[in-house]
Amino acid sequence: MVRYLQNILQLMLSPVRGWEDVSASMDDPEKLMRDAYYPLLAFAALTEFVRLFYHNSGGVLTVIELAVALFGSFFVSFFIARTILMQYVSVFIDGEVNSHKISTFIIYGLGLLLIIEIIENILPTDLTLVKFLPLFVALILYRAAAYLSVKQGAELRFLCLAALSVIVVPIAIFYFLELIIA
Repeated sequence: MVRYLQNILQLMLSPVRGWEDVSASMDDPEKLMRDAYYPLLAFAALTEFVRLFYHNSGGVLTVIELAVALFGSFFVSFFIARTILMQYVSVFIDGEVNSHKISTFIIYGLGLLLIIEIIENILPTDLTLVKFLPLFVALILYRAAAYLSVKQGAELRFLCLAALSVIVVPIAIFYFLELIIA
């Protein structure tokens, strides 16, 4: 868990160097999910309860539903993103698709989004700046081109696919669930 958070911090500070560190750590994606991503996801879901201390939180039941929605949306998003990338990323990559690297890429991308959700839940007010932080995650995903061996000239198309599967999918699922709840 500590190395996962260190790698996320390194990705935020220096994306190119961060992806080198992720590559050097060579973590097994299943172990990374079990030991780092799921605990971070559970913590992010628990931060939904901070809303109880703010005005117009909607009550305990609403906060519990939002926590479940956050957990569920990010849980399902990993599998949706993995399916999308495994299916369509082969045209952008030199050689064969490495499923371990794709899974690790998704785990770190979703982890960055979870950090944003934690920040958003802890802040007592809605800040417009926080709403634009997923664009920063897109930049970090773009810098993974060398890590995933993306072909020269295909980086932008790869970024569109990666942003759609890793950023848009969890945000859209959570948004629709939030509309149903609130």
